[in-house]
Amino acid sequence: MRTELPPTDGLPLYFKDLIPFRKRLDLSQSLAKLLQIPPPILTCSGTVALIIALKTLHSQQLNRTQIILPAWTCPLVALAVEKIGFVPVLCDLAPHSLDLDLQHLKQIANSSTLAIIATHYAGLVCDVTAIQYIAKQYDIYIIEDAAQAMGSKNGAESVGLVGDIGFFSLAFGKGLTSAEGGVLFSHNAELHRQLQEHTQILPTLYTLEIKRCLELIGYYLFYKPSTLNLIYGNALRKALEQQDEIVAVGDDFDQNSIPMHQFGQWRSHVAASATTRLALHWQAAHQQAMQRIQRLKQLPHLYIFEEKSKTTATYPFLILLVDEAQLCQNILNELWSSGLGVNKLFVRAINQYPTLQHISANTPHAIDFAARSFTISNSAWLNDQYFEKIYCILERHLTQS
Repeated sequence: MRTELPPTDGLPLYFKDLIPFRKRLDLSQSLAKLLQIPPPILTCSGTVALIIALKTLHSQQLNRTQIILPAWTCPLVALAVEKIGFVPVLCDLAPHSLDLDLQHLKQIANSSTLAIIATHYAGLVCDVTAIQYIAKQYDIYIIEDAAQAMGSKNGAESVGLVGDIGFFSLAFGKGLTSAEGGVLFSHNAELHRQLQEHTQILPTLYTLEIKRCLELIGYYLFYKPSTLNLIYGNALRKALEQQDEIVAVGDDFDQNSIPMHQFGQWRSHVAASATTRLALHWQAAHQQAMQRIQRLKQLPHLYIFEEKSKTTATYPFLILLVDEAQLCQNILNELWSSGLGVNKLFVRAINQYPTLQHISANTPHAIDFAARSFTISNSAWLNDQYFEKIYCILERHLTQS
């Protein structure tokens, strides 16, 4: 059977994780202790965590409905904003950067803006402080989208504690997983209480919860190089053969992709059991990423995003940027379907997705970034031999350009 490496550094489950009731583990308390955050509210997805955050903040500022978000991010973010009747306003990225373009942010922020979403991509910590300076001018809230950054630190603190509200995702590929899930919290005790209240009113959807439980068992069974092609690789290559990059990366979302319901207890216990291995998992990933970033820096026409001073990244994968869109495409033509864990994060700027084309925005840097960027997995299964194969292919393309 074909070897397939995952595109991110997901934490594998053990059989003992699936029978956790004997230990009565509490995921919220486990994460609070591990991350040194308030005991978080558990939601059915990171997207629903964002929706609850937005609804909670709107109850404080009823006349504000505009939400500023990065023009290059998961389309579910914009869909979540629209699902509850708010208006997404796209902020461009700074040139060749993962940070927001602060000049553009100043132009679009106003007294109708409820919140700015600051996104921590690939475990890398974004500059929330710079965003705060602009937000304070209009009393705008900041939500830290740390879906890809559980375990990352800003100084000595977990991400999510600088802004007003933070959230993590427990979806597949995010490190710790419960098939789907969200982790929501605020350093403000009153906001945190209100987040809890908004979550408690969600219904229990038993059929969907059973489906999620089966998916989590499937993850345990098939999330390994020898069988991952059955649940990931084959579908990826089929989508690429059909020249459908949006389906290939799993970005084919619409409003129906956001069910809202309670988070199941068994899945919570499974994730809590796996949490005991997270610290060592992050430590190993960081060490591996540091070594590979230094190696990749030797290649021309390639920029690798790495942690900033006084921050610590978890690096579930590496984000790379090349000089030209065609060069990126040439690399992906050879590596994307290879099973070596090379992928794209988001294949379009937000309003380039079919379901979001109605959003009017001029965001050239985000469009350019989407065209010139790709990712390399930081999974422990991507050993030195596999990495060397990727490196040699990159070297050939980059030295010929």
